[in-house]
Amino acid sequence: MKVYFLSSIPCALTLNGAYFGITDAFERFAEISLNDNLYAQFSPQNALPIGCFLTQNLRFSPPEGFEVYLLEDGIALYARDFPPRDFTLKTYAQARDNDTLVTLFSQGELQLSIEHNHSLAVVAIPRPLISAKLLFINALIGLETKEKLALYTRAGECVFYEDVLSYTVENEELNATLPLSNCLGRTAECRYELTEFSCRRISVALRQTRAENGETTEDKLALSLLPFAFLESVLLGIDYTQFLSKDLLGKAETLRAFLGEFVAVVPTRTPNVCGLVRQKADRLYEVASVSLEITDGKITDIRA
Repeated sequence: MKVYFLSSIPCALTLNGAYFGITDAFERFAEISLNDNLYAQFSPQNALPIGCFLTQNLRFSPPEGFEVYLLEDGIALYARDFPPRDFTLKTYAQARDNDTLVTLFSQGELQLSIEHNHSLAVVAIPRPLISAKLLFINALIGLETKEKLALYTRAGECVFYEDVLSYTVENEELNATLPLSNCLGRTAECRYELTEFSCRRISVALRQTRAENGETTEDKLALSLLPFAFLESVLLGIDYTQFLSKDLLGKAETLRAFLGEFVAVVPTRTPNVCGLVRQKADRLYEVASVSLEITDGKITDIRA
């Protein structure tokens, strides 16, 4: 069986103590029998290593710190969370809004402390927010970096965390431009309703970056990336009828139910075939192939 190895940060990978190579977000694989009980260890430079036994149990219960993806030709093991080496208390930012004091600090993991109305909430937050600027957005607490925006309630619940190109806040609404990952230069213009306890998306529109000659990037790459663009539009709730042939337009409303629930779309090496990532349990995912038939730049058939 093929076992693919990936990690959230660069790591040295060893199998039963033997050096296998460097892992990162680019997949590497080896032909491994899960009956051999090999031990895989991921060792990063500035954190403690994590490891697990490569057994059949991976299919049902991901080890702590890992995500497991069940593929048609094997298993992908993604080392995501690494214990920190340094447990020194470090404070990075602090902000006050009337009776609320917010502190961004680390003591091992990165954390957010929220003192509000004589109550205290301390929550672990994603490491990419370590350089975030603290701000108050209406009744919510914002953490802003160059690429990301996170919103927390004053009780410490995360209600928004996305890559964001730009955003504005008007009255009780957040307007944010989110980058899409299909190499077509597309962005999603999203509008959210803000309350004291939530950030609810109420609309989303697709925007296409124009090339210098007036043609869109999508015009140039439609044949290779159209399946990905269609499925991503379905996932985000954006109008996807533009990709469909006349025969499929009448079935547009049923296509979402036909494809089922999925949390991400991934390209494959096979033309007009993409993978739909479905969550089976905590940190356990299944990737199923969807094949699309395209004629004259329109989707004429979908087989899942």
